[in-house]
Amino acid sequence: MASQRPRPCPPVKKRTSATFCIDGTTYTIDAVRGQSRNQRQHIGSLKPTPSTVANAGEKNAVENDTQGCSMQTPKASSSNESVSGKRLTPRKKGSPPRRQGPSKEDLTMSLELSTDNLPPTDSLEALEKASKRIRKICTFLQSRGNVPSNLLKRNLHYIADVLEIVATDDARFIDEDDELSEVEPDAVPMEVRDWLASTFTRSASVTKSGEKEKKTFRSIVQAVRAANLVDRLYRRMSTSAVTYPPTVMKLFKQLDDWSFDVFALNEATNGQALRYVTYEIMMRYDLLAKFKIGVGTLFNFLEALEVGYSKYQNPYHNLVHGADVTQTMHSILFQTGLVQWLTDVEIFAVVFSAAIHDFEHTGETNNFHVMSRTETALVYNDRAVQENHHISAAFRLMTDDNLNIVYNMSKEDYKDFRTLVIDMVLATDMSYHFAQVKQMKSLLSCPDNIDKAKALSLVLHTADISHPAKDWTLHEHWTELLMEEFFRQGDKEQELGLPFSPLCDRKTTMVASSQIGFIDFIVQPSFEIMSDMLDKVVAPISPRGSLANQSSATISEKVEGEGSPQNGDQPEEPFEFKVDRVWDRHLTGNKVKWKEQSTKDQAEKEAKEKAAQKEKDDSEQQKQSTLDDKAEEKKDPENPPKITANGTVSPGDAVDQKVKPSTSPENKEHASTTEEAAGKASPEHVEKTSTEEEKTGNIESITVKSVTKRKESGV
Repeated sequence: MASQRPRPCPPVKKRTSATFCIDGTTYTIDAVRGQSRNQRQHIGSLKPTPSTVANAGEKNAVENDTQGCSMQTPKASSSNESVSGKRLTPRKKGSPPRRQGPSKEDLTMSLELSTDNLPPTDSLEALEKASKRIRKICTFLQSRGNVPSNLLKRNLHYIADVLEIVATDDARFIDEDDELSEVEPDAVPMEVRDWLASTFTRSASVTKSGEKEKKTFRSIVQAVRAANLVDRLYRRMSTSAVTYPPTVMKLFKQLDDWSFDVFALNEATNGQALRYVTYEIMMRYDLLAKFKIGVGTLFNFLEALEVGYSKYQNPYHNLVHGADVTQTMHSILFQTGLVQWLTDVEIFAVVFSAAIHDFEHTGETNNFHVMSRTETALVYNDRAVQENHHISAAFRLMTDDNLNIVYNMSKEDYKDFRTLVIDMVLATDMSYHFAQVKQMKSLLSCPDNIDKAKALSLVLHTADISHPAKDWTLHEHWTELLMEEFFRQGDKEQELGLPFSPLCDRKTTMVASSQIGFIDFIVQPSFEIMSDMLDKVVAPISPRGSLANQSSATISEKVEGEGSPQNGDQPEEPFEFKVDRVWDRHLTGNKVKWKEQSTKDQAEKEAKEKAAQKEKDDSEQQKQSTLDDKAEEKKDPENPPKITANGTVSPGDAVDQKVKPSTSPENKEHASTTEEAAGKASPEHVEKTSTEEEKTGNIESITVKSVTKRKESGV
C-alpha cells in the first residue's frame, strides 16, 4: 500500500489587513483566512507601520495634555488584553487613510482642562476658576464618557488646594461660643461666666487681610545675628546716642527673661519704661540702622506714645502695660527662635504693634463705649472700638515729620508693615479670642499653610493677657490694678444708670474666682495653641533647638564647621523640637494660689452671710418681743377693769377717759366723789383699787354719767 502523502493546504481564499491607532502610534494586523472552518486563523504580528516609526520622535514631543486622546479604537493599555478580543474593521480599498493625530474634541478638552494658566490657589479668581473647572469636567464626562487621567488628576489637585485654603483662611464660619457653651454651670460663678461671655465672644467676623504675603526668608547669617543680639548691643553702647543709668543697665541684663520686672524698670526710669524698653529692643534687632530711623525722631515718637498712654490715668492700661507687652513679645521671639522665621519688616511691625496696641486707652471696655454711645463708638460703628482707635491715633502721630519713624521705608515695605500692624492690633480685641483659637487649630492641621499674620496676631493677643502666666508677685500686682480699673468702670456705670458690667461691682466681685475662670478658659488655652504653633513653625528652622539659647561662639563654630559627615560617623537620631514652655509652670502655680485664696474668700463670705442672717434673726426676734410686750400691756396695766353703773365690774373694757392726778380744788372734789363711789363698791374691789393707786399713783376715771346715776339710785 502506497504511503499516503500529506494533503496540501487549500489555497488562500482572502487576505485582509487592519490598521488602528494606539497612543498616537498606528499599528497594522495581517489576517489570513482559509477555506475550511476548522482551519485556524493565522494572525500576523502586531507592528507599527513605517510611517509611524518615522514620526515616533515627533509624537513623543506632544504635550501631556494631548497624549492618549487620539485613540480611535478600544483601549489596549493592559498587556493581558487581547487585541483580537474585539472585532477590527478593515479599511476599505480606496478609502482615505485613518487620521493619526488627536481629534478636534480631544484638542478642545485638552485646552479647556489645561492647568498651565490657572490663577494662584490663594487668589480670589481661583474660587471662580475652580467652580468652572468642575462644571467642565462634568460636561466632558457626560458627553464623552471619560476624561484623560492626567488631566483629571491635575485639575482635581488644583481644586482641592483651593478648597483647603478657603477652609483654613476664613474664620467667618466659626462658631466662637462653643467653648463657653460647654462650660458646666458649677465650674465658675455666674458672674465670671457672664464676664467671659461678654468680653471674649462676639458675632462679627474676623477682618481678613487682602494683601498677599511676601515670600521672603531669612538666611543663616541673619539667624546667627538674631541669636547674637545681646553681645552686639554692648559692642555698640559706646557709640550709642543714649546713655543708660547703672540701675537700668542692670535691669536690661534680664530683658530677655520671661518674668521681667517692668515695674522696677518703670521706677528706675522715672516713669518712662515704654520708651526705654522699645528703644532697647529696636537696637537689639538693629532696626534703626536697617530702616534709617533717627534716634531723635524715635524718642520724639516714643515720648508722644507715653503721653497718649497716660492721657486717662488708668491703673492698668497705661504705659507700663505697653512696656510689659512689648518686652513679652521680645521674649517670645528671642527665646523660642521665632525671630528666625520673620523678615526685618515683620520684626519691626511686631515691636511697633506691641508698643502701640493700647495707645490712648480710656480704661473702659468696648462694650461700655457701645452702651454709653461714646464718640469713639460712633466713629468706628461699634466694631473693635478701642483697637481701631489705637491704630488710627498711632499712625496719625507719624504724619508729623518729627515723629515719622517710617519716613525712609520703601513703599512696598510700608504697605506690608502697615497691613501687618493693623491685623495684629485688631486681633487684641478680646471678642475675637475664640475665633483666633479655633482658626489656629484649623491651620495647625496643615502646618505648611500657617499664615504669618495670623500666627503673629495670636502671639500678640497671648502676650496681652500673659500676666497670669508670669511670676506670682507680678501677676498679683497686675490683678490688683486691673480690678481697680474694672471697679472704676462700675462706678461710672452706676452714675450713668447703666447696669453693672461683669466683675465691675466693688461689693460683689470675687477676685480669686474670676482669675481662676480667666486662667482656665482664656489664658491656658491661648498658651497651649500658641505653643503648638511655635513647635510647628520653629522646628524646621532650628531642628536642634533654638539658636537663641546658645552662645555666640558655639553658634559660629557650628556654622563654620558644618559640612559633610566624616567617614564612620553614625547618623544622629531624629530630634523632636519643643519650645520651652516656661509659662506652664507659672500658670499651674498661680492657679493653685488663687484656689487657696478662693477657699478663704468663700469661707469669709459664708461667715459674713451667717452673721448677717443671725443679725437679721435677732432683729426680727426683738421686734416680735416688742410686739408681744405691747400686747401684754394692753391687757391689765393699760386697760384695768371698769366699774359699771350698777356696781359690777366688766374686765377688759376700755376706759372712756383718763384723769391725771391734780391738786386743784375741782380735782380734789372729783376725787372725793370717786372715792365715795368706790366706797359703795365691794370690799375686795376697794382693796384692789387702793393697792393699784398706791403703785401707780393714778386715779382711774369714772364717767360723770355713771356717777350721776348712782346718786339718783341712792347708792
